[in-house]
Amino acid sequence: MLILFIKMLPLILMTLAGYALSRLKWIDAPFNRQLSLVMLNVFYPCLIVSSIVRNFTLETLLQNWVMPAGTVFILVTGWLVGLVTLPLLKRQAEATRRCYHFICLMNNYSFLPILMASALWGEKAIALIIFSSLGSELCVWTLGVKALTGQKLDRGLLKNLASLPMIALMLSFAILAARALCERHGFVPDETSESSEFLQTLLETFRMAGAATIPASALICGSRIAMLHPCKIFSPLMACTCVLRLVVIPALCIVGLSLVPLPQDVRRVLVLITVMPAAMASVTLAEAYGGDAEFSAAAILTTHILCLVTIPLWLSFAL
Repeated sequence: MLILFIKMLPLILMTLAGYALSRLKWIDAPFNRQLSLVMLNVFYPCLIVSSIVRNFTLETLLQNWVMPAGTVFILVTGWLVGLVTLPLLKRQAEATRRCYHFICLMNNYSFLPILMASALWGEKAIALIIFSSLGSELCVWTLGVKALTGQKLDRGLLKNLASLPMIALMLSFAILAARALCERHGFVPDETSESSEFLQTLLETFRMAGAATIPASALICGSRIAMLHPCKIFSPLMACTCVLRLVVIPALCIVGLSLVPLPQDVRRVLVLITVMPAAMASVTLAEAYGGDAEFSAAAILTTHILCLVTIPLWLSFAL
């Protein structure tokens, strides 16, 4: 538990910074929404391009398809659990219902598992988590957007899915395909050439901008937590959300993963992703799509506190 707390410390400190800035009245709800839009349309797309292009090739994408497929299974399971239980929230506001469904779908599938995997299993596990995020990104910008907007699977939803993060994801795949095509035909650019230097500088710019994604998300989340009313945290709805996010959904996913023959390193990484708390980006996306950001902030706060107990228990049981 102590190791888990230490690994979560950077996230906690950035969240506390957002909390303090909100209490000091340096940032407010309009600022949160503007920063959410900047993060969604600038920082996050840069992070997607940088992570994929710097860490993968087309060959590794094809060889390790089971990792993104595994995260698709995990997130779709959460989405289905949210969909089945959604009728029980008839008395809740529509914005709250949408965020509840989104939180059932989306957990902290990248930043926190990377910190934990680095301490538990080393660099290879980190690479597997980054690779698995491809499946998560696809789910977030399809099923996730559907959950937050409440739209049906029609042309209107497909139009909304043409977001910059989704475009960045498609651009990343295109870059990897172009790189593989050039290598196949023996075209390897000189690393000292001006064009190669320009491309490296451009990729470094994407990396620098993308690095702002997690701090920005933590600031927004901390600011929203400062605005929370205690009734948002201590409520039957929040208790049920925590049970689903930290117990029910992980249990279903772990059972499903146990039925499939997987290498040990792949299985433990997928189990680790399965037992993660609600994603920090839930508040950011709620702000951007008109959801209940306070409910999302409360879910992030409570699940991250409770996961200090649930994650060690799940890992000792499932691995």
